Amino acid sequence: MKGIHTLVERWANAWSAGSPDELLSLLSNDSIYEDVPTQHVSRGKEEIAAFARVTRKAFPDLRIEVTSSFATDEAAAAEWIATGTHAGDFPGLPATGRRFRMRGTSILVFRGDKLRRVSDYWDLASSGLLPGAPSGQTGSG
Repeated sequence: MKGIHTLVERWANAWSAGSPDELLSLLSNDSIYEDVPTQHVSRGKEEIAAFARVTRKAFPDLRIEVTSSFATDEAAAAEWIATGTHAGDFPGLPATGRRFRMRGTSILVFRGDKLRRVSDYWDLASSGLLPGAPSGQTGSG
């Protein structure tokens, strides 16, 4: 299981580094990435790379810290805290310029030593990212 937990950490580090190439190196060629709160689904490395670039532009200082995880041979669940600044537009979320801190969970499904599917779940309503949200809101956690 150590290798799987390392893969989960590498996934979080790739998002924190803002490196689409690093993220793509962890994915199978037919991977699927789902951002559940925004209902955005990316299929294949090209679409996932585009999603990663849009995410980094919107949240240039995004950091993901895994706070707990568990895994089987086929999948893992990771609880995390994301922090950053909402500096640019994200699909359906115009830039607010606000700092945020929010909790989330990801389900990661493996194919061998690669990620086949990732589904991210986070509370959009309490994230402080929605237009009109109170400026001091920093999400749960």
